[in-house]
Amino acid sequence: MICPSDGEVAASIAALRPRGAAWRNGGHDALAGSTMGDFFDALGEVSGEADRRICALVDEYFCSSAVETLDLWALEYGVPDGCDPFADVCEKVNAVGDSIPAYAEAAALRRGWSISIDEEFITTVQSGRLGNGRLGVMRMAAAQGVAWRITVDLANSPAYVAADRRKPLMGRMRLGFAFDCGPAITPLSCLIRRIAPAHADLVFATI
Repeated sequence: MICPSDGEVAASIAALRPRGAAWRNGGHDALAGSTMGDFFDALGEVSGEADRRICALVDEYFCSSAVETLDLWALEYGVPDGCDPFADVCEKVNAVGDSIPAYAEAAALRRGWSISIDEEFITTVQSGRLGNGRLGVMRMAAAQGVAWRITVDLANSPAYVAADRRKPLMGRMRLGFAFDCGPAITPLSCLIRRIAPAHADLVFATI
């Protein structure tokens, strides 16, 4: 949006004055160098600042061009949030993603995680019956299950920070205990949980 200068604002205000010699014939005669001209120039300086603020407000209407109200955008959209799949508030505002593996993989990659997701659909059998003289007539459930098997490539995931590995202490180690707790990928699991279907089972594996 192109905002008028102070001089242009002053000229537009001066053009509204009445006709007649006392007002230098309205908008027809020049005002430069006159006391009346200085008066309208002063009005232009005051009103010009208001016009510039209104022009700036237009940019604040869109997150991509906002400067002064980004904190209000963040408050409105609940950012920052460690589990959000979005890097910043404007990405969240403009998001057109879906609960599909490809979108989850792209979101994870933006956060520094290299993953691949295999989606499995499962049909649950509610009940089975033998009837009508035929073997194998079955009534299937309407509900469908889904599982996401997520493979995390730790070597190519900059966001992964390996935990300190400590050796087992004598007297503390028991039969069946693991030597370590495995890779810490809680931020990733939190992120994927936000994107995956609510009824999906998430199964993580690391390589």
